Amino acid sequence: MTAQQSLILTRPHGCSLSVRRKLLYSALVSILFFGSIEAAARLLVSDSAHGRFRQIRELVLFLGTQESDLMLDVDLQRFWKLRPNVEINDPGNSYWQGTISNSLGFRSPEFTLEMPAGITRIVCFGDSSTFGIGARMEDTWPFQFEEQLNESIEFSTTVTDRRDDAAPLQSFQVINAGVPGYTSYQGLQHMRQELDRLQPDVVFASYANNDFWTWDNQTDAEHAAHLNEWSLRRVLLRSRAVQLLDKCLHPPREPASREWADSATNSYFLPNPDWTQRVPLDAFRANIERMGDLCASRNIPLILVLWPDQSLAAGHWSIRLDYHEALRSVAAEHGLVIADVTSVFQQNRPWSVQSYVPNDIVHVNRYGNRLAAQAAITALRSVLQKSPHQLAVSHD
Repeated sequence: MTAQQSLILTRPHGCSLSVRRKLLYSALVSILFFGSIEAAARLLVSDSAHGRFRQIRELVLFLGTQESDLMLDVDLQRFWKLRPNVEINDPGNSYWQGTISNSLGFRSPEFTLEMPAGITRIVCFGDSSTFGIGARMEDTWPFQFEEQLNESIEFSTTVTDRRDDAAPLQSFQVINAGVPGYTSYQGLQHMRQELDRLQPDVVFASYANNDFWTWDNQTDAEHAAHLNEWSLRRVLLRSRAVQLLDKCLHPPREPASREWADSATNSYFLPNPDWTQRVPLDAFRANIERMGDLCASRNIPLILVLWPDQSLAAGHWSIRLDYHEALRSVAAEHGLVIADVTSVFQQNRPWSVQSYVPNDIVHVNRYGNRLAAQAAITALRSVLQKSPHQLAVSHD
């Protein structure tokens, strides 16, 4: 071997190629290793990196059982959402029973996103009063609303198919898009996500039960802004594996969680106006107006729901009254129809007051939900009277 050949074989370029291959191999092994850990962690751990999702899980556990804790999943825009295909049959759980969600994540029977011909689709966005805490899916007001519409000769002959004005519609489809714990902030994000996907002919929106609530020193909007801030820790906490490691190094104290949930529950019954509300009154009003703008831009009638707590049903003052007045004000200024469940409850005392779930001031049984469905019927009738052809089906 000549000196020149020896120099070629031992020059740094050949060595660096081997080192690069080793580094590449090591990187691939590391990616596969940590990827496997992350995949396994995602099977074992739900994403609880941000406070609102952790808070709702603690409240669900506080009110229900371990099984019911599995009904929610994280959503970065609206903090949490219903997991699809959840069924709870736990005799010890008085808040969540039966069908919690279908395959699309709604508390409704299965349906297809593609609209069948001749169907009028109504979507009911809302909080737990629409979802129906303490009631089975078949007892919720959206479900009973659909039943009453489909049994009504009045509505089947009033609403006609735009493709054939002589052909009466034979069916209404009411989708329950209520999610426990939602504020108007979350409801607005929910509408933004789902309106174009669901393509409803009419939208109901029922919020105010959680907007005044206090969970911490942040509003929902502030929490969302903080959640979207970039930081290395937040990026790392997107990883379920890092979350699992964080829980191992800093295990949560169950008493503290229960203490927080108990304190938050008490603040729901005895709110302090000086505390930070999840959605202050001005922001609540703005959220409802934006919901109206979203629907108006798509030529969809929006009906606002006034939901009474037990005090309002009995004709007394409630912390929700200011939010109800804001709803009425927005409706008057923008020509929106109101489904006034509060008035229907007050007209049906004392039965309506007794329809609330035991130890609960907001959620009602089948009878209370039937009264709410009647208010929805009245509101829909009002929409038809204002614009008889506004509900004509436009689906291809």
